[in-house]
Amino acid sequence: MTLRREESHIVTNKKKNRLIINTMKVRVSVKKRSPECKVVRRKGIVYVINKKNPKFKQRQG
Repeated sequence: MTLRREESHIVTNKKKNRLIINTMKVRVSVKKRSPECKVVRRKGIVYVINKKNPKFKQRQG
């Protein structure tokens, strides 16, 4: 039973590390960096999202 707890702890750590690596860039002007990028406006904030390459995420502000 303790082994399962340790495994779940490792998974949460990997998720946290993944979130740190793929953080969103905050810029004054956002631009498409690839043809797959989409410009989206949500709640008055402009985002650039890319599902194929998440490192291209941007937020204007």
